[in-house]
Amino acid sequence: MKEKHPVIVPDDGLEKWKGYTLADLRYQRAINHVRMEMERERLANSMTRFSDMKGKLNFPGGNGLLQKVLAGFSVLDYALLAMTTVKQVRKVYKFFKR
Repeated sequence: MKEKHPVIVPDDGLEKWKGYTLADLRYQRAINHVRMEMERERLANSMTRFSDMKGKLNFPGGNGLLQKVLAGFSVLDYALLAMTTVKQVRKVYKFFKR
């Protein structure tokens, strides 16, 4: 199968360049569509794995308050919570290290 690549603008200027053909534009649009679909699938797969992992965290006491709170957090919330926790632990560690 012959692979088609989009036209590259020549170095000597735009006078000789006639522009993209409809086939080139359609090709670029198809490539971008495939990239978006792949990224969408990758994100959906990672979120599925994350929600499966969250479902495996069973704490004693059934549907307790802690489970409800953890279920309401997003990935960004977990990252910010981890950052603030690490900062606090470092402060305490430095205090006792002196």
